Amino acid sequence: MASVRKKMIVAAGALAIGAALAAAALHDQAGATSAPAPAREPLVSVTDTRAIDIPVDLAAQGHVVALDFVDVRPQLNGTLLAVHFHEGDAVTRGQLLFTLDDSDARAALARAEAQVGLVQAQLADARREQQRAQALAASRFIAPSAIDTAASKVDALAAQLRAAQAEATAARTTLSRTRIVAPLAGRAGAVVVHPGSLIQAGAPAPLVTISQFSPVGVEFNLPEHELPALLAARAAGPVAVTVTDAAGASAEGRLAFVDNAIDRSSATIALKASFPNPKQMLWPGGFVRVVVHAGTSHGAVVLPPQAVQEGPDGRFVYLVGADGKVAPRPVRLLRIQDELAVVAGVEGGVRVVLEGGQNLRPGMRVRVAAAVTP
Repeated sequence: MASVRKKMIVAAGALAIGAALAAAALHDQAGATSAPAPAREPLVSVTDTRAIDIPVDLAAQGHVVALDFVDVRPQLNGTLLAVHFHEGDAVTRGQLLFTLDDSDARAALARAEAQVGLVQAQLADARREQQRAQALAASRFIAPSAIDTAASKVDALAAQLRAAQAEATAARTTLSRTRIVAPLAGRAGAVVVHPGSLIQAGAPAPLVTISQFSPVGVEFNLPEHELPALLAARAAGPVAVTVTDAAGASAEGRLAFVDNAIDRSSATIALKASFPNPKQMLWPGGFVRVVVHAGTSHGAVVLPPQAVQEGPDGRFVYLVGADGKVAPRPVRLLRIQDELAVVAGVEGGVRVVLEGGQNLRPGMRVRVAAAVTP
C-alpha cells in the first residue's frame, strides 16, 4: 500500500515537471514570434547625371500687343457727312476715313484769301507811291520826309500781308481737318459714330482705333536668373523667339526689347519680341507660348525632373555611394527643358536616386531595383 502511494506521488511530480516544461516551451515560442523582424533596405531606382551641350530655350507665357496703335479723334467740331470704311477693315496710311461738313471752313478760307488779295493790292500801290516819292525827292519837289512816310506805309502793309497769309494758312489747315485720314496702316476697330452725328473735338471716345498688325509684338516676362544668359545671347547677335498660339500654329520673330529694371515684386524682367505677322496669325490681346532661343549651354548637367526633390532647405538630390548609402546634395534647378531638368550644384556622371527617395534619410543603405538612362 505504501509502495502504491509512493508511485502515485512520483507520477504526479513527473506530470507537474512536464507541464512546466511545456509552458516554458510555449513561452519561448511566443517570444520568438513577437520579436521584430530586421528592417529591409528601401528599394529605389537610380540614374546617372549627364553633362551635355544643350540649347538654352527659355519658355514663358506672353500676350500679343500692337507695336503701334492710335485713337483717331477729330480736331474740330462739325457734322459727320460720311464714313469711308467698315469696322474691322484693313486700312492703309493716308486712307480717307471720315468726312465732316466743311462749309464753314471753306467760307473762312475764302474770306482769308480775299483779305490776302486786298492787302497785296494795297502793298503794291504803296510801293509805287514810295518809288514816286523817291523820284520827286531826288528832283526836290517834295521834302525828304515824304520818303520815310511812304516807306513806313510799305512796311505796315507788308506786315498786314504776312498776317493775312497766316490767317489763310490757318483756314486751309482747318479745312483739311474736315477730312480725317488714317495716320498708320493697320486694322480698324469699332466705329462709334454715324453720318449725321455731331462730332466734338473734346469727346472722350475716339471715332475709331487703328492697331498695327504687321509687325506685331509679344510681351512676356522671364525670371531674373535667366537675364545673364539672355544678355549674353543678345550680345552675340539677334535673339530668335518662337511663339505658339492655342491652335498650335507657330511664328518666328526677334527679341526687340529688354526692360531696364527688374520687377522687385515678382523678380522678373519684362521683354518684348517683334514678329512680321504677314498673315496676321497673331492677334493683339491673344495669349501665346513663348520660347526664347538664347544660344547653347555647354556642359550643362541634366537629369530626369523626378530625381530633384524639394526639402525644407530647398531642392536637392540623393547621391548613391559605392557602398549603397545615400547622401543629399543641394542643387539649383535652372529650368525644365525637353523633359530634362537642367541643374547646378552637381557634376555629371554621378549616380542619384530617381524614384523611391521620399522616405530616405542621409546615410541610409538602399537596394537598387533598376538603373535608368536619362
